[in-house]
Amino acid sequence: MYVLFRDDMISSEEIAKEIESNSQFLVETDLTKATKREDVMSFKLSIDVSNLTDEIFSWDNEALVDECFSKAESMTKEFLKFFPKYTVQASEAYKWDDIENKIYLVVVIANIDITLKKLQLDILKRMMKQVD
Repeated sequence: MYVLFRDDMISSEEIAKEIESNSQFLVETDLTKATKREDVMSFKLSIDVSNLTDEIFSWDNEALVDECFSKAESMTKEFLKFFPKYTVQASEAYKWDDIENKIYLVVVIANIDITLKKLQLDILKRMMKQVD
C-alpha cells in the first residue's frame, strides 16, 4: 500500500523489505491498511530475544523483561532513516512467544504533521487492538 508523506509517495512493501534487510526485525504483518489513514504506516514486527540479551528470558525476571521490551522499542527508531525528513514513529512491545523465543511489537510511522501524542495515544492504541 502506498502512503503519503508530505510530497512523497512511499510503498509500505518497500519499507517492509528495508526493515527486514537492514535490521534484526522480521515484519510479521503489514498493518498499514488497518490504520484507515493515507498518511500512516504500521507494522507488526518480531525480534529474536537473542538479539536483545545473552541472558535466558523469563517473565520471572521483571528487570530483564523491561530491558528487552524497552530495547526492542528503542531499536525501531532506526527505521526513520528509511523515510523522508520530518517523520515520527512510535512503537510498543506487547508479547513474548516462549516457543519461538521472540518479542512482538507494533510500530506506527507518520509524517510530523501528526503529533507524536496522537500517534502514541490514538493510532498506536488502535493498532494494538488489531494484533493478537
